[in-house]
Amino acid sequence: MRHCPTVLVALFLWAHLAVAAPRATDEILSALQTRLENKADFSDLIEQLGSLEPRELARLQAEYDKVWPRLRDAYLSAFETEAKGQNSGASRQASQAAIRAARETFHAVRSMPEGPMKEAVKKRSEPAVTQLRELLLPSADRILKTAGGPLSTQRAQVLRLGEFRDGILQAAVAIEEATTVDRVRAEEQKIAASLSGLPRDGLRIMEKNRKIAEDEMIPEGERRGIEELNETRLLVGLNALLLDPGLCEASRSHSEDMATLRFFSHTSPVEGKQSFGQRAALAGTTSSGENIYMGSTSPKSANRGWFRSPGHHKNMFHPAQRRIGLGNYGTHWTQMFGR
Repeated sequence: MRHCPTVLVALFLWAHLAVAAPRATDEILSALQTRLENKADFSDLIEQLGSLEPRELARLQAEYDKVWPRLRDAYLSAFETEAKGQNSGASRQASQAAIRAARETFHAVRSMPEGPMKEAVKKRSEPAVTQLRELLLPSADRILKTAGGPLSTQRAQVLRLGEFRDGILQAAVAIEEATTVDRVRAEEQKIAASLSGLPRDGLRIMEKNRKIAEDEMIPEGERRGIEELNETRLLVGLNALLLDPGLCEASRSHSEDMATLRFFSHTSPVEGKQSFGQRAALAGTTSSGENIYMGSTSPKSANRGWFRSPGHHKNMFHPAQRRIGLGNYGTHWTQMFGR
């Protein structure tokens, strides 16, 4: 027989109270059971935990942890079953058809002349990418939204019980960190991520890029900007680009030159760095294209600005690109590509 969280807690309390004389912990657990059944707030009970003696808190955690793992694992098992069900059979076939249609829309816009393309990027390309993200990057929230009532109810109870366990850990100043709720959410996202529809070879390149960024001490904003573009390229059916530290160096240098010398152009006034090809060569690499942006310290803003600009968009999503570099200085950004 499979019990819901409230029933399991009730069984635990019944067994616990039947063998022990009434104590403060028993009163708190009994009140917790009542609050759970009535979906009432129990923040005051968590506050009361701070007044318990250390031995009572230790006893409370020991008894609580006889039940907690079963509740948590039962929910996560149900969540995983639901997630896999949403990604199989007829649902999967419908998703595959929608993915093909969205990618066709995206690339049809990318192939347009720049004039009519500008409005089409906003009206057609952006919605297509949003749809692809929902189809290919399942999230815990979307899985739960599709699942509906029973699973969401079970989750709510488990998270509330996890919140109470964190309260015990905090009151006891336990060695274990009070991250019970966070770990449940992390497991949900791990299950969702395991169902990603992005190609494995592309994900391996992105993982390799993280290692390159760490080894070469690439600034975090630059790394995130590259990863964001790569994710979008994978969503629309293109290859991921390999992070080229030389292109990052050349890009960062051009961004700094634009900021300090007060110009905004692909053509630099600096001797020996006039063209992006020269700038790449100085950094020991080669380049096939360059995008520039100014106005924000956020890599997301730079990528969004380039995405909506036809010429820059074509650079970002050209199928022949193989390498990428991104360089930031203040509110200036340079993005360079290599084949």
